[in-house]
Amino acid sequence: MACKRLRHLFWPVFSLALLAALAFALWSGQKENVSYRAMACAFEERTPACLDSVAEWNRGLAFFDSAYAVSGDALQSLKALLWNFWNIEFTGAGEAAVAHDAILPLRVLETKKSGCMGLSWLAMMVAESRGFPLNAILLPGHVFLRYGKDDGRAQAGFAPKTVNLEPNRRGHSYTDEEYREKYKDGNWTGLEFRPLSPAQFVGLAAFDMGNLYLDSDVKRALTWYRMAEEFFPEYPGISVNQEIAKARLPAAP
Repeated sequence: MACKRLRHLFWPVFSLALLAALAFALWSGQKENVSYRAMACAFEERTPACLDSVAEWNRGLAFFDSAYAVSGDALQSLKALLWNFWNIEFTGAGEAAVAHDAILPLRVLETKKSGCMGLSWLAMMVAESRGFPLNAILLPGHVFLRYGKDDGRAQAGFAPKTVNLEPNRRGHSYTDEEYREKYKDGNWTGLEFRPLSPAQFVGLAAFDMGNLYLDSDVKRALTWYRMAEEFFPEYPGISVNQEIAKARLPAAP
């Protein structure tokens, strides 16, 4: 009986924890100061500084620092960290790519398998921690990474200052044109190819988490959609799926 009661209590408590994390990010730190690292902890109901006690994270940063000290190349050091030291593998297309373990970066560290969201989130945490230029870029149903700063020189015939990294192919570099062709049949929103802010990325992750529960736990899905809406209100899929979830709520007695 006690175990059953704890299971019933878990989700209300977790909902409150999510809302507390949301309030902290929106009103204490402001959306423009959202931290990839702190939100990775918040999504798993841990303290904002939880990474201090995550051994695999700290081992990874030590590896990155060592690699960078030798090469002076942050891009190559990041790729070596993600796909050699941590050896994160693509979990596969379909449901596996959008499961909890493929979205939440601390679970990616545990399983060493990921979809595009979890690996991109983890990479952005490293970039945030070590201060090198990296962005997550939105595509229809996908995100990829872009290293470097675009100063416009490529359009004038100079070598490009940015490099695209495909999370699901161990950092393979597709051009923007190749991505446009690969995703031409997707649902384009007008937000594509723009760097996501940390708040927008977190909102997209919350949207994905809501989608996991849309068919099985509508109230839980709505909690995640609420968080997604606050962080990434521009993303049209959030309001669409919110309405679907609301329509599935049981009628009031």
